[in-house]
Amino acid sequence: MYKIDNGIVHGSSYAIRLKEVELLTWRLNEETNEYWLKFHVPSGKEVRIKVAEYDVRHIVEEWALTEIDLEIGDEYGLDN
Repeated sequence: MYKIDNGIVHGSSYAIRLKEVELLTWRLNEETNEYWLKFHVPSGKEVRIKVAEYDVRHIVEEWALTEIDLEIGDEYGLDN
């Protein structure tokens, strides 16, 4: 579980400022239908959380500060 407050994503064991994140990546776990969402920061470190597809969309929009029509999945064969 996560929350976003004042541009900070946090859970029970992490907190990360969205403005510090350079890149977001995600991958579907086909067994659980959850996504591993990674927050990549300039130091080369990353924070990884498990979320639903809705949460991926929500976090990406909060990070980008705009609404985005994400095409999530392997429709173009890029997730393999």
